Amino acid sequence: MSKKNNKSTKRKAHDFDLQREKQEAEKRAKKLAKTQQAGVQKVKKSKGVRIRKGVTVKGIKVVDAETKSKVKAVLAKAAKAKAKSRMEVDDAAAPRVKRTKKVAAKGGKKAGAADAMDTA
Repeated sequence: MSKKNNKSTKRKAHDFDLQREKQEAEKRAKKLAKTQQAGVQKVKKSKGVRIRKGVTVKGIKVVDAETKSKVKAVLAKAAKAKAKSRMEVDDAAAPRVKRTKKVAAKGGKKAGAADAMDTA
């Protein structure tokens, strides 16, 4: 018999493969359990906008580190205001009155008065 057809060698190799697979499965199970116990998961933050030299943003031309920090401050302020407005919109999610062109076109004073009553 040749070496590659040796049954005892093949049996040992097979046993070793099974053992290694069990160890890898245990490692995966431990890692999964650890991630499930973590509780609060970290959110990966995305990098901000890259501000290059020579660019004009919101009326400020980036020339050096000082102007770059000014631009970053302006952008941060705008982002904060946008987030705040988004929060206000979510809180005051009232049903909107839908106006149609037909009502305004038919109209006169009565249609305008009725329209004013809908929005109030």
